[in-house]
Amino acid sequence: MSYSPISNLMVLAATLAIISAPLQLCSAHPVVQDVTSQDQASSSSISGLSCTSSPLGMASGAIPDSSLTASDSYGSGNLPSKARLNGTGWWACPNGKPEGQWIQVDLGQYTAITGLIVQGLSTWQIRTLAVNYSNTGESNDWQKLTDRGQTVQLNGHNGSGHSVPVTFPVVLMARFLRILPLTWSSSAYYILRFEVLGCQDLSGIIRLVGSDDKWSGQVEIYRHDAWGAVCDSSWDMKDATTVCNQLGSIGALEAKTGLSSRESDRPIVMNRVACTGTERRLADCPFVCTGSQQCNSSTVAGVVCKPRSDVVRLVGGSRTSGRVEIYRGGSWGTICDTNWNVTDAGIVCRQLGFSDALEAKSAAHFGQGSGPVHMDGVACEGSEQKITDCPSFCWEDTKCSHSHDAGVICSDVLQETPEQPTSDEI
Repeated sequence: MSYSPISNLMVLAATLAIISAPLQLCSAHPVVQDVTSQDQASSSSISGLSCTSSPLGMASGAIPDSSLTASDSYGSGNLPSKARLNGTGWWACPNGKPEGQWIQVDLGQYTAITGLIVQGLSTWQIRTLAVNYSNTGESNDWQKLTDRGQTVQLNGHNGSGHSVPVTFPVVLMARFLRILPLTWSSSAYYILRFEVLGCQDLSGIIRLVGSDDKWSGQVEIYRHDAWGAVCDSSWDMKDATTVCNQLGSIGALEAKTGLSSRESDRPIVMNRVACTGTERRLADCPFVCTGSQQCNSSTVAGVVCKPRSDVVRLVGGSRTSGRVEIYRGGSWGTICDTNWNVTDAGIVCRQLGFSDALEAKSAAHFGQGSGPVHMDGVACEGSEQKITDCPSFCWEDTKCSHSHDAGVICSDVLQETPEQPTSDEI
């Protein structure tokens, strides 16, 4: 009798039930409560969104078969339409060609994507995966969740048929989601079922644009399926406080006015905003309710939010490089290059979500900063979680000038994934 692993898996999988598993969502939009179970379709509030995170339709069928595509499949019985959580089939990659495969979901509209629920089985399970996302699905529009240093680890728990909740480090704003398996337990192929978690009623979500960091910039708000700007007429600290609180910051430092619109065709959707500073969302504040927002000037509103203490950023370089700056004592400051080396730089890069450091730069390589020099004589061991966990000259006043500001060049390579497990490890 011939033996078909996939056929036997389908029969066995039909008897499996999804095990309830807690899911703590953590992102730029803080979560109020947990998602507890796929079966109960529990939801989770995300600060700044007018909807809650919940299953988006793989199990229920709300996502149609036509929205599911893959790079390839292991025969007609294992198409991407079989990847539905709680379904009777599986998506399987081509036999003997597991590398470089992907499965993609078109969610139909701009969506806040918070995570996944993943299911595998037996020796054909996926161990680690990467996630890409896109607004258009075009080849030049894909972004990597792994740019943030996040390779999704399933740790083998999906091999028993249990569902494994996966929380993304940030809420992804996109229409298309692509799952790319990285390591698996069988050399021939792997199988997968999954659910996408998120929400699609995004009216009132905000973002900051036109700045080097995520704590400042021009305010844009999402309304009627498009992004719009806010007029700076009457814009003040109460308005800025509401914006910063919605974004998960601990308060506002400045209400910015007189900013030029980032895009000439960006419509003004709010004018003469009058927040009290206690509102949960900018959309909850009073503003002039006219059909077309008339802004007396051509300028728009912005904010500078207060980061949490010991937050790190890179300035004067690129996304992966720059002068190291820390927020402490209510101000941004630099690090002196005394004894600064690649071990210290590696802590900064990993704190920022990169895999490691390529170089440690000294002598204000990325330009001189301003404000205080917060740390001098840094001496990391390499195991620290944050640069402020490293020893430094804590009890001495820093005498270092900004001509000695420290910098880093971080690696943009994914963190190394585990070696493929052997049959003895399964």
